Amino acid sequence: MARAKRSTLVDVAREAGVGTTTVSRVINGGHYVEAKTLARVRAVMTRLGYQPNQAARALKGERTNTLGLIIPSLKDVFFASVADIAQKMTRKNNYVLILLVSDDDADQEIAELDVFQSHRVDGLLIVPPRKQTREFLASVKKLSVPLVAIDRPLLDPRASSVVANNYEAARAATQHLIEHGRKNILCVGGDPELYTIKERLRGYEEVMRANGLTPRSIMHINSTENAKSNLLPLLSERKGRIDAVFALYNIATVFTYETVLNMGRQIPDDVALLGFDDFDLSSKLRPTISVVRQPVDELGAAAIQLLFNRLAGGTDATFHLQIGTSLVLRESCGCPKAPL
Repeated sequence: MARAKRSTLVDVAREAGVGTTTVSRVINGGHYVEAKTLARVRAVMTRLGYQPNQAARALKGERTNTLGLIIPSLKDVFFASVADIAQKMTRKNNYVLILLVSDDDADQEIAELDVFQSHRVDGLLIVPPRKQTREFLASVKKLSVPLVAIDRPLLDPRASSVVANNYEAARAATQHLIEHGRKNILCVGGDPELYTIKERLRGYEEVMRANGLTPRSIMHINSTENAKSNLLPLLSERKGRIDAVFALYNIATVFTYETVLNMGRQIPDDVALLGFDDFDLSSKLRPTISVVRQPVDELGAAAIQLLFNRLAGGTDATFHLQIGTSLVLRESCGCPKAPL
């Protein structure tokens, strides 16, 4: 059986009654093409089943209508949600999204930047590795396409970024626990070198000191065993007994919740708890868990929109956007139980 002939750009131009240059402009976003002509050419492309040859366009230096996204993990709900909103927005703008996972490793991310360069993507959205090495930053500087960092800013000031306002969110969360009468508030977190954890810790410490209270923190809480060996002794102290915990990311929240209940103490009566990042079980556990909620969709959408603004030639300026968060107050912090 003979293969059906693939429609070409020339076929589209002939059928639509326009020049090939107009068709190329439509493929590259429709700039400088009248609305009626744009609609007619797109209708012909759909009817003929025309698909641009991306490899050929890349060789000619044209737009490939592809974007690249690098995230540390697909297992993390936050980053999976970023990927989801990025996919929806690229599809809506007739682009294709290529997703790669770095495992939070700088060398791996360098290799992935090279992959995207070889595929001639039009722009990049990346979550920088937790340790931005000199080699990684050198690779970023070599990029010839617009780039936006999400969740963590790049150390290269020329790169735009979109992050949550971690510092202000931590201040609000800590102040809320203090307003419940808690004085011995322990801060529990992950890697203290990670930008998000560092900013949240800074906000917690400043509010504690401003209220005449002593900050106490323990980092690297990332497993049940780790929580038992490091968190349990602190919660068991008699003098200056811990009466609240502010957890800086959801894994620390879960292990704190588990540790407190396993040692026979009550949440929130004995130990209040407020965590950073919402997650599915936080509203289903009893007691329910109060959290700082990050607007993940807004973060992802803002980053993608910055890329599209650059691609549209709107601006070459660098933007550093901070997106506000919200406190979702449930039972674990001491707030009244919500009505059923």
